[in-house]
Amino acid sequence: MTNTEAQTRSKAGLTSRALAVFGVTFSFAAILLSGSILFFAPKGKISKEMDWDALGLGRQDWSDLHIVLAVLFIAFSLWHAALHMHVFKKLFLGSKMSPQGHRIEALIALTAVAGVVALALLQLPPASWLLDLNELFKHEFWIW
Repeated sequence: MTNTEAQTRSKAGLTSRALAVFGVTFSFAAILLSGSILFFAPKGKISKEMDWDALGLGRQDWSDLHIVLAVLFIAFSLWHAALHMHVFKKLFLGSKMSPQGHRIEALIALTAVAGVVALALLQLPPASWLLDLNELFKHEFWIW
């Protein structure tokens, strides 16, 4: 590697794509952590009575953090989607390499999301099992 190549690599500036990818990734990881902690956290009244905390933060702190992280994740996700809209269009509409596009995959993903939403709203398994587990931790696990 020549000295010029080393200088070119080290002087690379910020890229919006890399920032969007890392923003989505890190905000997702943080919201996954806060959501996981909230999933197992006791109900608000119980957490206050027992002065519950996790990693030094109380239930309300985790809830507030989760909301802020969700907004950050949404912002990074929208930015990421806008930067990659051309890729999305090619996947959906097709390209020279894949003239048919990937409409079937898009339909499967859309159906999966709609199905999970319907299961959750109708409180049917397996979504209801997850909600029941959450209720168990909120209302019964922490009561002694």
